[in-house]
Parts: sequence; structure tokens; C-alpha cells
Amino acid sequence: MSVESLYEQVRAAVALEGDQAVLRIVTVYQPAGGPGSKVYPPTYPTSVGESPYVLEKRRRDGKPHHVVILDSTPSQANRAEEALLKAYRSGRVRIPLLQVEHHGDTNVVLTSLEFPHRYADAYLRDSLLGGVAFDRTDLGKSLLAASLADASALYSHDPGTLVYGAWNSHRKGRQQKFPRVYSSEVVGWDPKVGERKAGRMDPFNLQGAQKPVKGDDLWEYSKVATKTKGEKLSEIGHGNIAPQPAHGGVTISSAQRFVTLSLAGLDRIGFGDASHETAVAARAALAAYALVADRLAFGGPSLWLRSGCELVVESERVEWVNRGGRVETVDLSTSDALKLFEHARDAADNLGVAMDLEPVGLTPTKALASAIDFSLTKAEAGDGD
Repeated sequence: MSVESLYEQVRAAVALEGDQAVLRIVTVYQPAGGPGSKVYPPTYPTSVGESPYVLEKRRRDGKPHHVVILDSTPSQANRAEEALLKAYRSGRVRIPLLQVEHHGDTNVVLTSLEFPHRYADAYLRDSLLGGVAFDRTDLGKSLLAASLADASALYSHDPGTLVYGAWNSHRKGRQQKFPRVYSSEVVGWDPKVGERKAGRMDPFNLQGAQKPVKGDDLWEYSKVATKTKGEKLSEIGHGNIAPQPAHGGVTISSAQRFVTLSLAGLDRIGFGDASHETAVAARAALAAYALVADRLAFGGPSLWLRSGCELVVESERVEWVNRGGRVETVDLSTSDALKLFEHARDAADNLGVAMDLEPVGLTPTKALASAIDFSLTKAEAGDGD
């Protein structure tokens, strides 16, 4: 299918002109180690005796099954954003980008594809644009004034907010919420939770204790072992640590990724007094933005989620789900998605709703700069909240 034909299909779908109800992607995986090999889900704080994994029941083929969450919806969105940023930096895709640059005791760049709260993030609030607090600039005011009725400013400067969702929770008063229109998660079916012991063997089996030398990285040795916190050899990486219970991963019958791109959700995004044709074109560009990020992040033959959790694709379907549940398959490679996004972005631009492709550079306030320098060069692990 040509990029023009694919675009017309997407444009008609977001205009709600046909029977398309949602775009869905379903991918089935097997563990990279093969059947029976372990995968390690993300862990969460728990009470004593509870599993550190998220385990729940779901129905499949009319029957209840246990599942384990291998990657949550927010994590999947972050992976899509990470893939977009990688493609942007390599010149494969052109998208709007806000970036805070700091050059001090350490040099860092943080972009709008990395801000935890996207357009409403505290890093933006605590940065300067042309020497002026961002929230007080014309750009800052326009982003904060954006709404579902008129999301033009976000479309132009941070379309990821409209795709992945955001809530302006760091400013006073009743603030805007933008629900996600793209959702993805990975689950493992029929998990059996394993066990393991984790410890450390010191090749010399060093014994005794240590006392830190104030203001230095050195330490003094003591022959007398101690249980005093801060003086045990194990705290600086020496000595044996007896094996202790640790989360042991799971075995699963298969893994599955569920993705939806909501056409009804896209239809709720307005662009002020733009014509219907223009608004539809902008929504099509947002749909293409979601799809290109998905293909960049998840369109390969395997999926690496974390150490001990790599999955190999067994099958994948990209499909329109139509009224009545009927499905139509869509051929959408990463290359197709890149071309589709460029075409959709330019079509909206030609109708008067444009993405600003020039990166916007900001600098942190003095307070934020000091916090960055200290946190990245001087703070010790555990100094935070």
C-alpha cells in the first residue's frame, strides 16, 4: 500500500467517516530463552509475604487465566518516547522538541520526550527561556492555556502530551488533564513464580570491619567485626554475603502485548476555530505520531524490557477493529510508519496547523542548576527522599 493510500485510510478513520472503531496491535512473544526459561517482571514495594510482581486474573477464550504484568502502560509510553528521541537524534524523524540544557559541574540535556509530566513538568516550570521563567513566556502561557477544545499549542510543541496523556498537577488551581489516546502493555500468561537466593562470595573472604575516613573515599581497617551500620565491610563491597531470598522471576506459557489507538479519543481533541478538514488532518498526524513511535520501539523481531526479560516475536497483527468486531489487517512496517508520519505532518501543515520542528532550548534556574549539579556529582545514594 502506498503512503498516500495509508494516509487516506488513517484520515478517514480519525474523521469517523467509516466503520473503524479503533486501531489495535496484538503481538505474541516467547521468552528469549525458550519455553520454561524465566523472565523477570518489574518489582514493586510490598508488605511482608506479598509478591513483588503485579499478578492478576484475566479472561481469555472465555476462561479465567492468571497473568503477570511484564511492562505497564506508563512504561510502554516511556519506551515509545525513548525510541522517538533516538530516531530524532539520528536524523530519522523530525518532531517538535523542548529541551533543558545545563552546563555546569556536569553537562546534561533533558528533553520533552523525557520529562516525567511532559508539557506540565517541573523541569519546564523551573527553567528559563531567553532569561525569562518559562511559565511567563508566550510559549509557556500558550501551553498552560491549552485544552481539549484548543490543543493547537501542544500539537505544535509537544504532541506527545496529546498522545500519551498528561496532567498539570504541579501548579496551583484546577489544571488541565489530557487523557492518553495510545495505550500499550505487556503481560505474561499463566505465570509460575520461581525462587532464588542472592548473595556474594568474596574471593579472599575478607573479615573484620572498616571505618570511613571523613572527607575522603578511603577507609581504615579494623580486625574486629561489627554490626554497626556504616562500618561493615559488606557496605563497601568486601566480604561474603550469605545467600538471602530474592525475587525469583516467573515462567510463562507466552507473553502478549496489547495496543490500542483510540479514534474516539482523538476525536475529542480540538484545534480552536480550525475547519473540520484541518482538525481531521491534525488528528491524523497525531495518530501517525503514535504509530511511528510504536513501530520504532516495538516493530523489531525481539523486545528487551530489562535484564532477564527479553522476548522474541512469534506473531503480530496490526488491525482496524470495525463496528461489530470485524477486523481488517494493516501492513505497517517501521519504514511505512516513518513515511506516514512525514506525510501526515506535512498535510496538516499545508492546512494551517503546523508542528514546530525547530528545537526550543531552555536553561535551568539557578536553584534547579544547583540541584542538578549536587545530585549528579556530590550526592550519595540514599540522600534523596
